[in-house]
Amino acid sequence: MKKLISLLITFAFLGFFFYFVPLREIFNSLKSVSPGDFFLGFLLYTLSQITRSLRWSLLLRIPFKVSFFLNSANLFWNNFLPARSGELSWFYYTKKLGIELMFSLWSFVIGRAYDLMGLISTVFLIFSYINWGFYLTIIFFLLFSFVYYLLPFIVYLVPERFSNLREFLQKEFSPSLSIKLFFLSLVSFVLKATATYLVVKNIWSFGFLAYTFGFLGGELSSVLPVHGFMGYGSYEFAFGLPVKLYGIEMKEALKAGFIAHNFLLLSSAFWGVLSIFYLQVFSRKFP
Repeated sequence: MKKLISLLITFAFLGFFFYFVPLREIFNSLKSVSPGDFFLGFLLYTLSQITRSLRWSLLLRIPFKVSFFLNSANLFWNNFLPARSGELSWFYYTKKLGIELMFSLWSFVIGRAYDLMGLISTVFLIFSYINWGFYLTIIFFLLFSFVYYLLPFIVYLVPERFSNLREFLQKEFSPSLSIKLFFLSLVSFVLKATATYLVVKNIWSFGFLAYTFGFLGGELSSVLPVHGFMGYGSYEFAFGLPVKLYGIEMKEALKAGFIAHNFLLLSSAFWGVLSIFYLQVFSRKFP
């Protein structure tokens, strides 16, 4: 049923999108992307994946190179398999690397939680900067840092029946780790937003800060339990809704979101295919 819903969302979106945005406009927009901007955007996207992979390296206690390939392969399968079924690749590859299942599971849960919390924190800080200025945003950033520093102490609120989780948090989840995960999440989202902005900036006349609201809305769609096939439809509409609040025409938002989305799919496919090859052929089990 989830796969059927994913396909229906995608077909409905593509029909709606190409009805309101002629294919000729898409080609003209793509022609406006210079090779230099595309290459620089790809480099920034790669940096965003490096910061994201550093989080997994810290959580799983594995070499960075391995965490980069693990992250890229998991992201690729998530993008190209429907109904979040790509998440299963995480457990397949961590098992292949010799990582114990419960350790992998709780690390995955914490990493995904920081994905969501980092996304929400980034949205709030950008909103604060636009509406209340730089200095108040710095104060909010420091408050967020303090809250993230305290997060590991939630271990004392975990019920006894979740003894495996309590044991994991007590042993692995420290205040310093929480701060590092928070900072890396923020940097990863900002780098990724900047990367896609470079690709669409010639067709987007509303500035970087307004663009980030759309981008972060699109990113939020990626954590939904059901979305379009390869994210088509759910990503673009999630991109368009936040910027619609700023009076930006939905057609322009959908066009920018569509091009940014395809850039992300192409970039993730490049690293994803290489990573799958590495993990399948060259990976060795860790003790």
